[in-house]
Amino acid sequence: MIFLSNPLADPVDWSSNARDRLLALGYQVTTFEHRPTGLDWRSVVKCVSEFILRRGEPVALVGWSQGAAIAQEAALAVEGRVTCAALLATDGRQNEVDKTLQQCWDLLADGSDDLDCLRFAMGLLTAFPPTRLADDEFVRNMRTVQRQWAGRPDREARRRSAAFISTYQDRLPDLAGLRNPCLVVGFELDTDALVARAREGAA
Repeated sequence: MIFLSNPLADPVDWSSNARDRLLALGYQVTTFEHRPTGLDWRSVVKCVSEFILRRGEPVALVGWSQGAAIAQEAALAVEGRVTCAALLATDGRQNEVDKTLQQCWDLLADGSDDLDCLRFAMGLLTAFPPTRLADDEFVRNMRTVQRQWAGRPDREARRRSAAFISTYQDRLPDLAGLRNPCLVVGFELDTDALVARAREGAA
């Protein structure tokens, strides 16, 4: 079992509950953060595919967001070595809202510390739906953990993530050739845009 995610979302952290249960059942589990020599999506998938091919047995993949996009592409690239994939909030293209948000994040990533309030606002608006943002207790709690949750991103991790996104365009037609059993999940409490992209990926 391999867990994959965006370089800005530590797979060790977000997969901990599921990983512990799988280990208790006797499964071998790997968390994978892509660090390819090239930064385009094909370099990322090549890196993950080579890792999969070095395993003795076929693997199951669990990917979240960008990690789900990597998982679906790896399943295409090494057909027969991926038994199944769980794709959480996956996508197969970058829509116009994504492009706009990416431009904002690029500016905020290199800005000064006094832009942390804008980073926090962008983090909220791109991670949660309006119903969650209307919950004052929830937002108040998020404000208390702002520094670790929505501060300045790691420059190198941000660069790897942004390069993947900018090169990963219009892959939906190719994903139609995916034959591995896949569970595609869009979260009720995720942003509307991510749910829409997960639906596109599932279709």
